[in-house]
This record gives sequence, structure tokens and C-alpha cells, in this order.
Amino acid sequence: MNKFKKIAKWSILAIITVIIVAAIGFKIYTKGYYKADMDTITAIETRLEGSVNSYSDENGMVFLPETSVPKAVIVFYPGGKVECQAYSGLMYEIASRGYICILPRMPENLAFLRINAVEKITANYMDDVDSVKNLDWYIAGHSLGGVAASLYLEDKTDDYAGIILCASYPNADFSDKDIRLLSIYGAEDKVLKADAYENSKAYWPEDSEEYIIEGGIHSFFGCYGIQDGDGTPKISNTEQISETADMIASWIEG
Repeated sequence: MNKFKKIAKWSILAIITVIIVAAIGFKIYTKGYYKADMDTITAIETRLEGSVNSYSDENGMVFLPETSVPKAVIVFYPGGKVECQAYSGLMYEIASRGYICILPRMPENLAFLRINAVEKITANYMDDVDSVKNLDWYIAGHSLGGVAASLYLEDKTDDYAGIILCASYPNADFSDKDIRLLSIYGAEDKVLKADAYENSKAYWPEDSEEYIIEGGIHSFFGCYGIQDGDGTPKISNTEQISETADMIASWIEG
């Protein structure tokens, strides 16, 4: 009996040790995230002053077009280990073209930890949500944020008109779903896994469109510099963001 107790004791200690080491490792992993390039974002915000209003709380940010009637709502999931505010430049550009944009904050900057983030940010504004329920809603995301968005959409296809993937791919099967899909990536992207991307096309719905940004890279859908392993851009960060916003607007309105 004493031998059994001793084995049980050491087994419990071993399990606790593994959990602690894993928790520390995870914290170290998430601590090294990409921070928003506020100089680039401020330049975009200043240029679009008067055409977009933005609001934020602990759950995320909302961007509202001020010079036109909203055409649709876009919920955008940030890429993995990227500060959500890094995508506010893209949100300003899209909103200036007439779209309400919702940008959720993610715990530890990982969308996989809060796949239902859109529900978290809209829960406190149900009157505002009800006022735009007549509009088409789209879910979108960059990189791992797009993968997380696709997992959320899997059981919500009746609530959304489509999904917009920036340097990303779906991890859920929409091949028999009545939704639209837009895939955008940069020609110089060295982060997006080509095999996984091509294999994911089996999950694309019938109404899908692919757009390649010449000279674009993985990182320039946000404003956070160039992440490790990415390619060399042949266009500027602001040019890629503007082209992305143009393509999204053209696709939705088309």
C-alpha cells in the first residue's frame, strides 16, 4: 500500500510539473507577439479623417462609415500573435468604402482561444446589432485568424453571406454551403503554407474567388512590420492595404 501511495504521489507531482512547464512555455510563446505600427496606422487614420469613426472597449474595436449608408458588416479576426490594433489601418480603409467593420480583441492575441469573439464584442450592443441585421454580414480573417473564423462560420452559415480570407484558408468544409468566399494573398508571401492552401480549395464553396496582390506579402494585411520568414515586398504597406480594401468592396458589391 505504501508503495502504491508513493507511486501515486510521484505521478501527481509529475503531472503538475508538466502542466506548469506547459503553461510557462505557452506564456513565453504568446509574449513575443507583433505590435501595431502606430505611425502607419495614424497616417491612414489622418488621411481618412471625417469619413470613418472608430470606437473601442475591452472586447475590441468598431469602425463606422460616416459619409455613406453602410452596405454590409465585416467581422475581422486578427492573425496569430498579432496585436488586434495592427489591423485598424485595414479596417479604416474598408470602412471608408462604406462598410461597418468589427475587430475583436483576442486573448493572448490568438483567435483560436476565442473563436466566438464576434459574440463577445456584440453582446453589449444588441440594439446597434439589431439596427443592421438587414445588412449582409461577412466574417473575415488574416492568417490563423482566418482559419479560426472558418471554424466559427462552420455552424453559422445561415447568419453570414460569406467569408473573406487574407493569406489564409478554411479549416471547415463549405463545399456544399450556399455562401461566398474571397481569398486574397500576396504574390511574395513566404509564410502562407502553399500545400495547405491548395488542399483547402476542396473546402471552398462553389461561389469562390481568388485574388493575388502583385508584390504583396503576408504581413502587409496588417500594420506590424514584417514578420519572421516573410518575403520581400515590392509595394508599400499602405498600398497593399488599400488594394485589399478595394478588392473586398468590389467583391461584395459585385
